[in-house]
Amino acid sequence: MHIKKLFVFLGLLGLLGLLGLTGCSTIISEYISGQQSFSYEHIASSDELIRLGFQKSNYCPKQDEACISYLTAEPLTDKSKLDYQVTIDAFGEEETIQLHLMRKNTGFYRGEVILIHGFRMTKEFMINSALYFRFLGFTVLIPDLLGHGESGGEIGFGVKDSQILDNLLVHLSSSKEYPILVVGNSMGAVAATHLAMKNKRVSGLILQAPMTRFDSASVNYINSYSPFMASFLSDQIIREGAVDALNNADVLLSQTDIKPILSSLKIPALILTSVDDPVAPYAYYEPSQSQKVTVTSIENRSHPGMAVIGQLDSDHIQQWLNLEANKAFQRTSR
Repeated sequence: MHIKKLFVFLGLLGLLGLLGLTGCSTIISEYISGQQSFSYEHIASSDELIRLGFQKSNYCPKQDEACISYLTAEPLTDKSKLDYQVTIDAFGEEETIQLHLMRKNTGFYRGEVILIHGFRMTKEFMINSALYFRFLGFTVLIPDLLGHGESGGEIGFGVKDSQILDNLLVHLSSSKEYPILVVGNSMGAVAATHLAMKNKRVSGLILQAPMTRFDSASVNYINSYSPFMASFLSDQIIREGAVDALNNADVLLSQTDIKPILSSLKIPALILTSVDDPVAPYAYYEPSQSQKVTVTSIENRSHPGMAVIGQLDSDHIQQWLNLEANKAFQRTSR
């Protein structure tokens, strides 16, 4: 057995052993809250990030509050093309996402894009997507969520993160009030949606495989991607454990359900989903389609794979950016 898989297997055995002793969803809660971010060294080293034009900074609201780490970068205005090919391990199955863009075939936009990663991810997992938006003409800001990567604090499940991100935007605000586009992946979509509700400068939302309400998302995730664990756990225990984890973080279950917020927002939103993603299925968000909310489907893409913008994603994004509703982002001249 591969050494990494062996440690995961032993960890699951330990978890299941505790469950057998206690029969309590508290163990699931502690398992969720105690998860560490996935390693990102294979994505980009610090030297590589510098070479690509990213700068790392920290924001500490107050002396006694958690600090968050974030990256910023300017548009890639001097590039004539953008190419990348990303191969990810989607829970034992390799998945390759490709993008090829030529400057002459793309729009050129203005504003700032905030890219927010998902559960157990880090800001580095959003680097390729950040390059994409930089190529389109945007400046970018990529934070580590609370309890993830190089940020401090406990996991805020996207809800608590929105407040510190709102404070960060106020802290970084300049005399030029450019429109802000917020891109959120999975749990980052919760942070993105709450941030849009708080900050009036947010002019648009793009949500990649947005997390469903946290208890349902936990059930779907474990049943789909941890079948060994799921064989020992009932959906009810998983749900109770998920709610316990939220309670311990002082987050309400209802706050992790973004559908009511989406229906009340006055800004345009694009939701990118996959019919092959059991965690954030297209069928769950399709009823949210409205004049303000556009729901699209990407085929043959796993939940982890939705964090990377591929060719079809790009087509949907640029079509959406060119809509009348998104005039705030459209640059009239290069």
